[in-house]
Amino acid sequence: MTGLRARLWLRGAFRPGWLRWERGRIAEVGEGDPSKRAAANLLDLGRARVAPGFVDSLLHGYDGVDCGGGAAEELERMGVAIAAAGVTSYYAGFYPEALPTLRRAARAWHQRDAKGGARCEGWHVEGPFLAPEYRGQLPNDGLMTPSAAAARRFVAACGGWLKMATFAPELPDAIDAAEALRAAGVMLSIGHSRASWLDCESLAANGPVAVTHLGNRVLPLTAREPGPIGFAMDGRAQWVGVIPDMVHVAPETLSLWASSERLGPRLMAQSDCLSHAGLPAESFCSGGKTLKRSGAVALDENDALAGTLDALPLLLHRCVRDGALDEAQAIRIGCETPGALFGHRGRFEKGMFADCVLLRGARGLEVERVWIGGKEITR
Repeated sequence: MTGLRARLWLRGAFRPGWLRWERGRIAEVGEGDPSKRAAANLLDLGRARVAPGFVDSLLHGYDGVDCGGGAAEELERMGVAIAAAGVTSYYAGFYPEALPTLRRAARAWHQRDAKGGARCEGWHVEGPFLAPEYRGQLPNDGLMTPSAAAARRFVAACGGWLKMATFAPELPDAIDAAEALRAAGVMLSIGHSRASWLDCESLAANGPVAVTHLGNRVLPLTAREPGPIGFAMDGRAQWVGVIPDMVHVAPETLSLWASSERLGPRLMAQSDCLSHAGLPAESFCSGGKTLKRSGAVALDENDALAGTLDALPLLLHRCVRDGALDEAQAIRIGCETPGALFGHRGRFEKGMFADCVLLRGARGLEVERVWIGGKEITR
């Protein structure tokens, strides 16, 4: 088969259509019926719904594998497992780590066989330039004092993998570190920070910024200080991550943000999945701490939030099922917007990667089958 025929996600709705791929990318896409000649080489899925593959910009692990500590073969297994769940591209999430640890991790990521699973397009490191009092569950040992030299050492230790860094712009000399990171092509993402609105503005003055898991480990929005939440709601950040588990952010808040004219188009779902996501384990160790499952989230011994334990498509499916998001909003924040950040994915258009997910039933986002670059994923 060289393509699919189904109800495709086109122009904000599932519409009868077809697409054909060549060398892993979409070569043609159309609404309605294909020609008889084209139809002969298409997998006919009838009235089944097909959406673009999901894109996760903060995935710390999955299937028992931690992105920062997995061996090459374990990282390969994780890539296949997360692909089978419907995530076709992702940033590997990292905690603040000592530079030798990052160097070892970079070697493992270079050694893995990247074929046959989800695409890892780089790393999103939560740190190392964070406010210690806002680090939450992140380890303290890997935090660094900002400077241009420290930023360059950090980038070098990541071995070419670093694409996004969660960052606290209010720290002394943070702007020097920020410019060194930007010079290396790193997107700065405000988070784990006590930044004010003015701190956010200062960081954004010299280039685009993102926000990591909006509403968590930053100042609350108040009448006297809007902080990063107000900054994002005003549309001042280009990319705004949110954890759609309806725990880190209340369903009512998620609905409000997704419906916002300024914030909604910039909002992108981040799973914040931990190593044991996708597994039935009720207790496990991650980041040096013993954690326990509570529904979709992981809690520490004090019942503080530590991350999530379900893949991004499943988290978004529950949001649709429970009425926090409609399908269009869920596909926008789970596929289209992060796809635009990564580039060449997230929509069914010519030239995009041929990444598709077949959704089960007539409603919701439960994933039944997955194709990456036109090749079906089997596990």
